[in-house]
Amino acid sequence: MAMAEQTVATGHRRFDAESSLDWAATSGENMTSASGAVAEDLYRQTHLSSQEDEAAFVEFEFALHHLTEAFARWSTELHAHVSCEAIPVQDVSLLQVVRMREVPKSAAEVGKYLNRTDAANVLYGLRKLERAGLIEKTVGPPRETSYQITALGRDITDRYAALRRELLLKLIGRLSQPAGMLAEVNKNLWLLSGLYEQAARTVSVANCLTGASVPLEPSASTSAKAPRLRRRAVKGDDRARLAPS
Repeated sequence: MAMAEQTVATGHRRFDAESSLDWAATSGENMTSASGAVAEDLYRQTHLSSQEDEAAFVEFEFALHHLTEAFARWSTELHAHVSCEAIPVQDVSLLQVVRMREVPKSAAEVGKYLNRTDAANVLYGLRKLERAGLIEKTVGPPRETSYQITALGRDITDRYAALRRELLLKLIGRLSQPAGMLAEVNKNLWLLSGLYEQAARTVSVANCLTGASVPLEPSASTSAKAPRLRRRAVKGDDRARLAPS
């Protein structure tokens, strides 16, 4: 079927896929132009860019924020469309990772693949997916619990991948030399990810050495408003109950 004839259902309406790609491409170009227009006013006039060469990095971090939010909206909307269930982007990513390579994975492995250190939240997300019938535990020792995709989860992730390929990857394919561009972007993003990780470890070590991760003394402007924790006075009968027998 010709691309111009293809339509994709979204909610209660259908739209022409070709028109959608045209609109998205134009929107992206407009956002890029607008970003360049406001760079002088925003990125150079901030406490984060006191030096001339820091403005470009401030712009990169704002672009990173925009990319993160845009990916979250895209991923959650796409999952909701193919499953009729809205779940957080973190849970969508957990589901996709469990499905990858069709190999059962433990909560620790899933967290490692997503560079997450909040093990309790990863486990909570996996349990939510399990209750929804999208993944299931594999047979094994209790301390070595692994998760695998279910038939329902496989159907939803298949539809997710198909619509992703139809709407997003075809749009990326319109870029000039997309393979080379993505390879360069990937290399730089992995490099910057490592730099952020190293900087985070440096701060973490500094916090451990100083024994504090927040200012020890509140500023004058906040001390009056800061809530104070008071110890309850210990009464005589309390002391009697607490005394060793």
